[in-house]
Amino acid sequence: MLRQAIVKVTLLIVLWHVTVSAREVPIVILHTCDLHGNILPTESYEGQTNVGGIARCATVIRQIREHEKNVLLVDAGDAMQGTPVSFLTGGQVMVKCLNQLHYDSWTWGNHEFDWGLEKLAASAERAEMPIVVANVRQARDGGNAFSQQILSRLKPYIVKEVDGVKVGIIGLDTPGVPSWSRPRLIPGLEFVDSVETLRRVVPEVRGAGAQVLVLVCHQGYREAGDDHANQINAIARDFPELDVIIGAHTHRNFPEFKVSNILYCQADYYGIYLGRVDLVFDTEKSQVVRRRSNTLVMDEHIAFDPEILRLTGGEIDRAEKVSRAAIGEATDDLWVRALPHKETPIHDLIFDAIDDALRERGVKVDAIVHGIVENRIGLRKGTITVGDVWKVVPYENTIGVVQLTPADLREVLDEDCDMFNNSAFRGIWGLKWTFDPAAKKGERIVGLLRADGSALDQTQRLAVAFNSYDLASGGQRWKRLRELADQPTSRLAEYDFQTREAVINYIRKQGKISPTIGGWWTVVPGHK
Repeated sequence: MLRQAIVKVTLLIVLWHVTVSAREVPIVILHTCDLHGNILPTESYEGQTNVGGIARCATVIRQIREHEKNVLLVDAGDAMQGTPVSFLTGGQVMVKCLNQLHYDSWTWGNHEFDWGLEKLAASAERAEMPIVVANVRQARDGGNAFSQQILSRLKPYIVKEVDGVKVGIIGLDTPGVPSWSRPRLIPGLEFVDSVETLRRVVPEVRGAGAQVLVLVCHQGYREAGDDHANQINAIARDFPELDVIIGAHTHRNFPEFKVSNILYCQADYYGIYLGRVDLVFDTEKSQVVRRRSNTLVMDEHIAFDPEILRLTGGEIDRAEKVSRAAIGEATDDLWVRALPHKETPIHDLIFDAIDDALRERGVKVDAIVHGIVENRIGLRKGTITVGDVWKVVPYENTIGVVQLTPADLREVLDEDCDMFNNSAFRGIWGLKWTFDPAAKKGERIVGLLRADGSALDQTQRLAVAFNSYDLASGGQRWKRLRELADQPTSRLAEYDFQTREAVINYIRKQGKISPTIGGWWTVVPGHK
């Protein structure tokens, strides 16, 4: 059965071969994006299991290289963060995979910066392919040795000669990185607007002799229009000379699409799809005369690449052992079914864990504001493992504490009401919060009291804990929080422990945990 499936995929690859004349040069560009540390298969957002992983992508990459002579391979970012095996190696295991497959370029995404510049610099040092990112430059503060090391490895573009044709590959990260990462994670780095960057770089690439222009960017097309992090529409409008845009970041599958008549292709996430772009360059006309693209699904019909398995087997075994380690027991299910806006036992577990971690460090807070990730199953009754907590807390966010007046906190919570009907909504712990999400902005906070129901002293500052993602504005969702956190009067104190680490340690300490609901926030009557 598996052999038939492989033959079927191989036939598909052969059928994709483009018939060309003597003056025409076929060029194949394979691309991955948002691998997020997935070597082995995983689960899609829709619940499809046994899909994706770079071990499967590698099999098809090698097959296509066997059948096509002019093949380039690029990655569009967020390759490292997301799985225990990558986390435990500081991302190095994914760099090993990229090296083994001889990627022609690697364009970074926002999550490449999640673990700070020291670990990223180590990955950059080990990477054998060019790291192509044009819109990251030195900031005025100068940074440190790690930022300098990283900047020395970044190239705005590369030019690859393919069968006599010069292909220019330009790389862009999302300019939204500073809205997700606090300055302590990205010292000395400035993330520049995409259009501003391309106005400078495109002429340079042409000047370097590039006949084909390929943009690989950790940004995604949005039907609603561009935002601070995704500028595909503006790029396509202002740079019609681009032959193809390879997108990423938004975790969407675009097999073949046109943006302002530029071919756009995006290969979803986790390696569930491998992207393929086919270009035909006419050497007499000196231009691309045909172009098309597709994304190939990496499901159970695709075998694992033995070289990738051999290369990563030790790290995978170690990560699986760590993930299987029991840390405690749940007396009943801790569910998340009340998403997005109702309190759940998972909220309260995370709150209690953060409070405990801060107390261990001699810090007492009046309130914690935090959310949970959508589409997660919570924790099942019975033994809890490290891997179970990874499913509840998949991101490496640290904790910071700010000193806010009650009026400041009301502004932040009013801003939070904008997210009431989606998974970005944040709950509160330590204070009783009543609100009306349907009221006018600035009038949605009905009440904010101490846990015992007593009034807050409006002249006294409250110590409030948030995670680092939200303190950076959470992708500009909490702009007011970012403004307040950056004010000297807020006395922001950032701690190195991560939310996931806090939850794991808390469960270990407790031994047994039970689902609880603190009743910390209430929607006023008449609102769901």
